[in-house]
Amino acid sequence: MNDAEHMIDPEWHNVFREESDAEESLEDALDRIPIFGLLSPEELHLVSRIVHIRTFKAGEMIIRRGAEQSGLYLIRTGAVNIVRRTVDGENEVVGTLHPPELLGEFALLDSTPRSSSIVAAQISQVIGFFKPDLMDILVTKPALGCKILLRLAEEMNHTLSKDYGRLQAAGFPFSQDGEQEVGIDPMAS
Repeated sequence: MNDAEHMIDPEWHNVFREESDAEESLEDALDRIPIFGLLSPEELHLVSRIVHIRTFKAGEMIIRRGAEQSGLYLIRTGAVNIVRRTVDGENEVVGTLHPPELLGEFALLDSTPRSSSIVAAQISQVIGFFKPDLMDILVTKPALGCKILLRLAEEMNHTLSKDYGRLQAAGFPFSQDGEQEVGIDPMAS
């Protein structure tokens, strides 16, 4: 092929653009979030009108360690680093999340301060859904709120099961019936 065959008239460029270049709609992005998995297209549209979209520059703090939790974030584009402070007081990247991963889903029910900071690893867009948004839905559209809460409970169970499996794989002592050994009280923390 010569260069003439690869040239596209700029006026018509968007007509020939591949689908993969098109930005995903907000409703489609929300549909990929497991807690919104039971929602109808109309309910997804309603939620799309109340979520918060924010773009962060590389190195910009998204969530500060110690801040009270207020909601969850879906990584729509880019990547974010999970940063923890070491015993020496240094910041250490302990993980990187990419689209369409979630962070902070427990914050919809628990406002415990964040244990880690989240920093944009590159230019990143996140979609936020916060506890006041959920509370408003529960008052104004209880059936919709219940669908979200059901899926939230399922996702929290899934996350806790994965974490439990990781702890077991790392050698943390658990007995066969799920009780911890070595005299550690799981409710003491």
